[in-house]
Amino acid sequence: MYISNMVPYALHGGDPLCLFRINEYSTRIREEFAKGGLFEGLINKHLKENPHYLRLLYTADNKKAEKEEIIEAR
Repeated sequence: MYISNMVPYALHGGDPLCLFRINEYSTRIREEFAKGGLFEGLINKHLKENPHYLRLLYTADNKKAEKEEIIEAR
């Protein structure tokens, strides 16, 4: 299981041993959480300052009921 998780890192120029640095990652998360910037930074990065969005435009279909009745009648 470990080897199969390491392969993508090795193939794409990453560090395949990063999976085993759990203590380093958990220490960093604890430090950032103690500073109060962990979740705020993620919220700003991924929600507030994210330039990507999807805009959906809904328009009413006045003949929707008629179309559904035709489909049901079949």
